[in-house]
Parts: sequence; C-alpha cells; structure tokens
Amino acid sequence: MTDSLELWNAPNRMLFGWGAASEIGTYVETFDAERAFVVTDEGVVQAGVLDSLLDSIEEAGADYEVWSGVQPDPTDRIVHDAADAYDAAGADLIVGVGGGSSIDTAKAASIVATNDGHILDYTGSGNVPNQPPPSIYVPTTAGTGSEVGHWTIVKDTETDIKEEIGDVKLLADLALVDPELTASAPAPIKAATGMDVLTHAVEAYVSIKAQSQTSALALDSIETVGEHLPQAVEYRGGDREALSKMARASMQAGMAFNGAGLGAVHAISHQVGGAFGVPHGLANAIILPYVMEYNLPQAPELMVDIAEALGEDVDRTKPAAVEGYRAVRAVCRLGESVRIPDTLQETAAEREAIPRLAEQALEDGSLTGNPRTTDVEDLEGILENAFDGELEYRERL
Repeated sequence: MTDSLELWNAPNRMLFGWGAASEIGTYVETFDAERAFVVTDEGVVQAGVLDSLLDSIEEAGADYEVWSGVQPDPTDRIVHDAADAYDAAGADLIVGVGGGSSIDTAKAASIVATNDGHILDYTGSGNVPNQPPPSIYVPTTAGTGSEVGHWTIVKDTETDIKEEIGDVKLLADLALVDPELTASAPAPIKAATGMDVLTHAVEAYVSIKAQSQTSALALDSIETVGEHLPQAVEYRGGDREALSKMARASMQAGMAFNGAGLGAVHAISHQVGGAFGVPHGLANAIILPYVMEYNLPQAPELMVDIAEALGEDVDRTKPAAVEGYRAVRAVCRLGESVRIPDTLQETAAEREAIPRLAEQALEDGSLTGNPRTTDVEDLEGILENAFDGELEYRERL
C-alpha cells in the first residue's frame, strides 16, 4: 500500500513587505513586458493605492493601461469586458490590484485572453488548455489570499451562481503583498476580510485533504488573526505590525487552502453571495461558527487546537468533544469584537431561499473538503441556525 499523494501549488515568486509595491517595476522588466494591463476597481483608483505601482512601472520603461471596471462578485460579462479591453490595449502582462474581486477578474480575463470561447467553458479544475499571459497579483485587503491561489470565482449572470475555475496555469508569476496597501481600507472591510482569512485557515485546518504544510500554515494564521485582527481593524496610522501580520496571515491561509481545500462555509457563502450580494468575507464570517459547530463531532481534537490558537484556556484532560466548543465561542467573540453581525437575518439574505441555497451548496466544489459528510437537510439546518442565531456552545460552556 502506497502513501496518499499530496498536491502543493504556489506562485512562481512571492514578494512580501511594507513598501513592496514600489518594487514592481523590477519584476515587470524580468518579464520583458512593454505594456501592463492593470485590472482594478474605482475605489482603489480613488484611494491613490495605484500611485506607487504605476510610478514603478513607468520607471522600468514600460507602458500601462488601467482598467477599473471591476465590480464585487465579478460576472462572466465583466470578465469578458476586461478581456476585450486587454486585447484592445495590446498588453502583454496582466496586473491585478485590489481585493478578491479584482484579482479574480484579472485571473479570469487572463484565461479568455489566450483561450477561445466563454469563460464559463472552463469551470472546474484543470480545464484551461493555453497558458495565460504573465501575471502579477497585488492584494489591497488582508482577506482572500487569491494572489497565491490557482482558483478564480465567476458569477454566472443567467443563474446568479458563483462558478469555480481552477488551474495551476492561474498561479501568479509574482504575488506581491505590500501591507501598506491595506491601510486605507475602511474598518468594516478590514473586519470582514480578516474574518475571511480566519475562515480560510479554519476550513483548511479541518479539511479531509489537509497536509502537514497546509496545517502548519493554517494554524499559524488562526493564531495571528486572533491576536492582531482587532488592532488591524482600528488602524489609524503609526503601528504597522497588525497590518503586516494580517497581510502575512492572509497569504499563508491562501496557500493553506490552495493545498487543502475548503468546506461547507464556502459552499454556503458562495450561494448567499451570488443570490443576495452579501459580501463574501461577511457571509463567511457569519456562517463560520455554525459550520464549526456542525463539524465538531467529526473533528473534535482539531477544534481544540483551533480554540487554543485563538487564546482559549483549554483543558486537554477533558473530552475533546466538550472542549472543542471553545473554538466556536472564540470565533464568535472575535467576530463580535470587530462588529460582525451574529446572523444572516441582519444581511440582505432571505430565509425563504434556504431550500434553494442548500441545493446549490451541495453542488459547490468547496464542499469536498468538509470533514463531515453533508446532505441537503444538513445544509438547510446550518442555514436555519445562521438565520436564527442558534448555537449550542452557549449551553455547553
């Protein structure tokens, strides 16, 4: 009997550090690029976040065009608009700058740039035949970890379902992570994206596809988020440590789930976001404790690890099935400290859609990593609890 195979994918190069954005020109030169196509959104442009990047590209002797048409939860139409603009610009390098939506749009547009057909023709894993153009991905939030991953999410305009496209060809030629670029994000964005980091790390840690290296990255990210997220959310200038720690945690959690996969939180949140426009990080943040409590019977020891990483005073002489509830409590407390709503009732999501959302979640590829086998009734139950705020840990602890 042979050992199980493990798959580990990472960007070709990663550059991390405060002020790293000003070094992008050096890497543009290594690609022999003459015209960079910068994919971003208007908020990033207005905040002046692009300035140091564009100056560095110019200093490297390259030209650029900025396309700022990204919208939250990018649709297939937005992706094709970006790809058309890339072609019209005569570009030979794609640079995605922004949150997960900007980087996902850049990845998806890069597929269309070198492959025929519709972007949704490539849904699934390993279905991209031709190599996309060279790519640099630069996050402006400590959240999705998309800059280090090989997945992109595209919303189908006909069904409002978020479709996943994964291929190692989508890995960045350079993932450039500059914590300084996250400083201008509003506090609610920092809170939601930070809880998204936690969700990635927790789901990767308990995934049935977890590996030693993904678990190490995930657990370190969990501890970092627990310690530094509140300070990052309240950042007003001066102390850089919290922002730097959160940016690193986001990158690490992205690498962790890139190898280990995700779980029921993402399977559900993709549907909630697609149907009702609830921001991805916020949906994850709300749903996370309900899924953790559901998964607890299948992974009690791992939940105790998570609780300890989040600062809970666990007693390992007690049954893990009991102490594991502390992980759920710790996540709820962290969410409360950064003003995350307790329930889906406080968002645009509608309770009447639960059966449909559960049916769609059952088909979501993220569900394959979940440690506890689920069916439609299970997913409906999680959603009902997330609307009602029903968590058993309050009675157990």
